[in-house]
Amino acid sequence: MNDKDNNVYRVMVKMRIHPGMEREFERTWREIAAAIARHPDNAGQSLAKSPDEDGVYYIVSDWADEERFHRFEHSPEHAANRMRLDPFRDPAGTSMIPMVVASRLGSRPGSGRVRVALYLNEPESDKGSIESAYHQISTTLAGRTGLRGNELLRSLRDPRRYAVLSEWDDVPTYREWERSPDHLPTTSPLERYHDRGLGIFGSYEVVAAY
Repeated sequence: MNDKDNNVYRVMVKMRIHPGMEREFERTWREIAAAIARHPDNAGQSLAKSPDEDGVYYIVSDWADEERFHRFEHSPEHAANRMRLDPFRDPAGTSMIPMVVASRLGSRPGSGRVRVALYLNEPESDKGSIESAYHQISTTLAGRTGLRGNELLRSLRDPRRYAVLSEWDDVPTYREWERSPDHLPTTSPLERYHDRGLGIFGSYEVVAAY
């Protein structure tokens, strides 16, 4: 554990959702989480559903430190997020527990996981379009079974060239997504930026990691 880990400020919110609204709540949370993930002080989020209590969820988010969490907590962005979630939650069943992470073991990608790299080229006249399309797609994919996360990377040599790097649980899970009828419609906003000179994309199975 390093000093940075000592400063991580974690917030766990227990939330009871009104009956029949669980699916819409999960969709709304994913949209909000995708936006929060772009905040420079956010270090990760998760949503878990209780197996024992109907309609009970636990939202966990990590922040760089307590001060920066409270800065976000009092921001207009956070107020807007709360307004979106308020219709779903029972106020009497909502509680928040703040904590500081005392110890955290770094995780390494295990063998069998799949990495996919998509290569993109942005025209000079269309600046910002790739990033916009990436956020749109990522919001749609949030919570997708088997998807561990993805990143948008910009080339240090040529700022017009990008790569999207995603990680999947295993080969069968990735192949299922690749064959899914949702695949092409979901990823179509980036199709016109495919960098065909680099082969568009590559998929790789992790065979070793340190």
